[in-house]
Amino acid sequence: MSMDESVRMPIRWIVSDLDGTLLDTHQHISPYMQQRIHTFITNGGHFTLATGRSLISVQPFIELLHLTDPIILYNGAKIYDPLQACFLEEKFVSLAHVQWIFNHYYNIRQPFDLDLLLFYQEQIYCTRITPKIQRWIDKEQVEVQVVTLASLEQVASQITKMMLLGEPESLTLFQQQIELLNTVKSEHDILEILPFGTSKGTALQQLITMTGGHHDEFLTVGDHLNDIEMIQLTRHGVAMQNAHPELKHVANWITAKTNNEDALIEVIDYVEQSWITQYNPVIG
Repeated sequence: MSMDESVRMPIRWIVSDLDGTLLDTHQHISPYMQQRIHTFITNGGHFTLATGRSLISVQPFIELLHLTDPIILYNGAKIYDPLQACFLEEKFVSLAHVQWIFNHYYNIRQPFDLDLLLFYQEQIYCTRITPKIQRWIDKEQVEVQVVTLASLEQVASQITKMMLLGEPESLTLFQQQIELLNTVKSEHDILEILPFGTSKGTALQQLITMTGGHHDEFLTVGDHLNDIEMIQLTRHGVAMQNAHPELKHVANWITAKTNNEDALIEVIDYVEQSWITQYNPVIG
């Protein structure tokens, strides 16, 4: 395929982050946004999500938007097919890394004041419900099971991801202690430990391969550090106006509005315009 043919390919896919991007601060998707996404899909577009959330947390939005294309979950550790109701791809944090985190966290957590959550087979575990964990539960609308450390160690071989909640400064200091592991900040107060080599970007590359598509047919949009790899992967990488400065720096375009102002409408408008012109120069 020539370069000229590549740049003239219409964008067919929108891959959107969820929190801080598609959702407003109240975790809602406006009726108008729902209608625009529905029309976009009806007219032949593909709309899907790339999120750090678990399936149980994302399922209501999959159903609300009637999404049928594969969904990237757990910041790339899983790819889910809504039509077949099965995972197309699953990765796990290595047992050695899980055990290392257990030892490190339970030995030095007090100075950092961090809370730990583990994700195992669509279940979420912790050893205690703290105010920080309760706020996260209320936001995500999920259930968390309280178990003993010994119980956590029994499922350590199939952990999809580990999540630490705390103050940004404490998370940064703890992240420096475990710098050899695959970590990412998905929100200012959340640090995640992922399977080695996993990101939204690696999962998106798998999705592109699965669908037989081309990078230039995909537009990606997000707001935080866990979106960087997928924003960099495509020629059409968009950062929200409310995005982290580092994401804005690598994006091709920054929306004029925020997630509380239905900024994703700008993205849909741009893609639909590319269908009309059959030409979509690099945004920027």
